[in-house]
Amino acid sequence: MPASGPSSASAPSASLAAMTDARLLRAHAWWQAKRGARRLPDRADLDPLAIPDLLPHLVLWERLTATAGASGGYRCRLAGTLMVQIHGHEFTGHSMAQFHGAKNAEIQPEYDAVARTAEPHYVERTLFWMNKDYQRYRRILLPFSWAARTGEAESVALIVNVSNFL
Repeated sequence: MPASGPSSASAPSASLAAMTDARLLRAHAWWQAKRGARRLPDRADLDPLAIPDLLPHLVLWERLTATAGASGGYRCRLAGTLMVQIHGHEFTGHSMAQFHGAKNAEIQPEYDAVARTAEPHYVERTLFWMNKDYQRYRRILLPFSWAARTGEAESVALIVNVSNFL
């Protein structure tokens, strides 16, 4: 189900079963293989040598600790080279709120849903938050735990965003 503008950020995502993008299918298959019989793959399973074709297309978002009942948000731990090129600047180290600006409230809930459910999320839309409604892309969010850092193998601590621009 294509999505394009601000109102579509909160719209239901397309079903993973409807995903036909070869790059995103590869990313999902990689995630499933890393997960195995576990609920989530672990950060230790992220081996860049195993996914060189995906690296330029990914952003690794670290889930920050929530305070006072609110989502703690996310910080970019790594932005692939194509992602930096598309967005026009390096954003590693930036918070998601800094990255999306005023439109963050329309996008972060998708990440929060992935963190809550530990399930991948797929969507097709435009770069509406950058006022680039002409630039369409498809994206899958893939959750990972980080047991070595958090001590919790069942909790989402990282979300890998893999995008394919059309």
